[in-house]
Amino acid sequence: MSIVRKMILGYILLIFIPVVTFGYYYYSKLYDSVSRQFVESRQKILEQAYSNMKADLARIDSTQRMLQYNPYVTDYLDGSYETDSESIYAYNRYINPVILQSLNISPEIDTFRIYITKQGVLPITDRLLELSALDEQGAEATRILRPGQGKWIIPDPEVEAPPLVFYQKIYNNDFTEIVGLLELRVGSELIRKFYRATGGGDWAALLLPAEGKPLKREGIPAAVDDATWSRLASGEAQTYFINREVIVNQLYMKELGVRVAVIGKVSEVFRSIRSQEIVMITTFAVLLALLSFAYYTLASTITKRVLRLARHMRNLNDDNLKQSISKEDKPGRRDEISFLTETYNSMLLRMDELINNVHRAELRNKEAAYKVLQAQIKPHFLYNTLETIRMLAESNNDKEVAEISYWFGKLMRYSLSAQDDHTVLSQELETVVFYLNIHKMRLQKRLTYEVDIAVAAESLICPRFILQPLVENSIIHGAAVTLRPVHILIQAKKTADEIRISVSDSGLGIPEEQVQQLRARLSRGEEVRTQEEAEGGVGLYNVSERIKSFYGGTSRLELESEEGKGTCLTIILSKGAAEQA
Repeated sequence: MSIVRKMILGYILLIFIPVVTFGYYYYSKLYDSVSRQFVESRQKILEQAYSNMKADLARIDSTQRMLQYNPYVTDYLDGSYETDSESIYAYNRYINPVILQSLNISPEIDTFRIYITKQGVLPITDRLLELSALDEQGAEATRILRPGQGKWIIPDPEVEAPPLVFYQKIYNNDFTEIVGLLELRVGSELIRKFYRATGGGDWAALLLPAEGKPLKREGIPAAVDDATWSRLASGEAQTYFINREVIVNQLYMKELGVRVAVIGKVSEVFRSIRSQEIVMITTFAVLLALLSFAYYTLASTITKRVLRLARHMRNLNDDNLKQSISKEDKPGRRDEISFLTETYNSMLLRMDELINNVHRAELRNKEAAYKVLQAQIKPHFLYNTLETIRMLAESNNDKEVAEISYWFGKLMRYSLSAQDDHTVLSQELETVVFYLNIHKMRLQKRLTYEVDIAVAAESLICPRFILQPLVENSIIHGAAVTLRPVHILIQAKKTADEIRISVSDSGLGIPEEQVQQLRARLSRGEEVRTQEEAEGGVGLYNVSERIKSFYGGTSRLELESEEGKGTCLTIILSKGAAEQA
C-alpha cells in the first residue's frame, strides 16, 4: 500500500470516522434527552387532565348521594305514598327540585333516570321509570354492583369521543332494601374536554380497552404502524414509549376501566429545536472541515518529501548517482526526513566509491585467478610424478614402493585438492588410514593400528583434517619417542545423547601437570603452540576450535592421558548438532 493511500486511510480512521461517530453519538444523546423530557412533560399533562376528569366524574356521581340522603326521594321509591296524587305532589314539591339542582351542578348530564325496583310505586315522566325499562347493557353492568359502589361504562367504545353512563343503586332509609337504580348519561363533551386537556392539535387521544387490540379510527396519525398497534394491544404497563416516528403516552383510568393513549409524531418534538439542530450540524461540519484541512497540511508536508525521495530512488541506477535530492529539500530542517535525506546522500557517495573500489578489485581478482591457474600446475605435476613412480615400482615388482607411492598420492590429492571445507567421516577415515600406512611402512612392527567404527560414517558430515592431527599427535608423541610397540585405536560410537570419536595410543603418555595445562587451554580457547605442533600440524587448539565452530552446542575435544600408559583424544559431538551439520 502506497503512503498516499495510508494517509487517506489514516484520515478516515483518525479524523472522519471519530468526528462523524461523535456527532452521531452527541445527536443521539440530544435526541434521547429531548424526547425523554418531552414525553415526561406530556405524561404530566396527561395525568393533570386525568385529575381534572376524575374531579368531574366525582362531581357527577355525587348526585347519587344527594338522592340517597334525601328522605323524600327514598320515601317515594320505598312506596310510602299510597295514592297517585300524593306521589305526584311529592315528586313536584320535593323530588323534581333535587333533580334540577343536580342537573345545574353537573351540566354534562344529558339524561337523568331512576329505575324503580319496588312494586306499586308510580312512574312519573321519563325520569322515574320501571326497572323493566332498563336496557340489557345497563342490566349487565349493574348485576354485580355492591352497596355504595357506582360504575361508569362506555356504551359505544368505537366512537372517537364516546358518551358515558353512570349507574348506582339507591337504598331505603335503613339501607336494608334496594329501592331504585340511578342512571346518568353524560354526553361526548366530557371526553372531548379531556382530549383537549391532553394536548389537542396534532395529538390524537384514544380510549382503549384494558385488554385486547384497540380499533383503528379516523384521525389517528398515519405514522402509527402495526408495531405501535401491537404494543398498544399488549396492554403493557409502560406509561410512555417512542416507536419509530410516533410518541405514545398511556394512562389507566380506573373509574372507566380503560386506558387512554395520546399519540403524536416524533417530528413535532423537534419542531421547536430545529434551529439548534441546524447550528449543531453546521458546527460539526465546520469542525470536520478544519480538522481535514489541518490533517492535509500536516500530511502533505510529510508525504511530498517522502514521495520525492522515493521517486529519486526509483530513478537511481549505476549511471545516475547524482545528489539532486538534497537540492529539493529546504535547508536548515533537522527533522527525521531531513536526517534520512542526508543519510541517503551519504549512502550514494559511499556507493559511488564502493563501485569504483569493486571495479579495481575485480581487476585484481582476475590477475589473482590467472596466478592461481598457473599454481595449479605444481600439484598436478606432483600427482603425475607420484603416479609414474608407482607404475615403475609395479613394473619392477617393487610392491612396497608402489603402495607407499599410492598412499602418498592419495594423501596429497586429499590435502591439496580444491574441495569444500567439510567432508564425511568415512572419507576422513580413509585418509587417516593412508597416513597410518605410510608411518607403519617407516616404523614397521613398532606401530600397529585398529579402526572400530560403529556409526554411519558415510552420512556423518565433519570438517576436513579433523582426525589427521590427532593421529599425528599419537605418532609423534607416542610411537616415535619410544622403541617399544605402540598400538593406535580409532573408535567411533554413538550413545543416546552424543557421538564419540576417539584416537588413543599406548605410548608414553603425558605428565599430569602438562595434561591439566592442556585441558585448561582447550576449555578456555587458548591457543596451544608446542615445538612439535609448529613443525608437524595445526595442533590440538585448531581441532578444538573447528569442532566448536562447526558443530556448536556442547561439542568439544577432551584429553585424557596417564604417564607411562598412553593418551586418548576424544571428539564429543552432541547428537542434535551432529545430525543438523
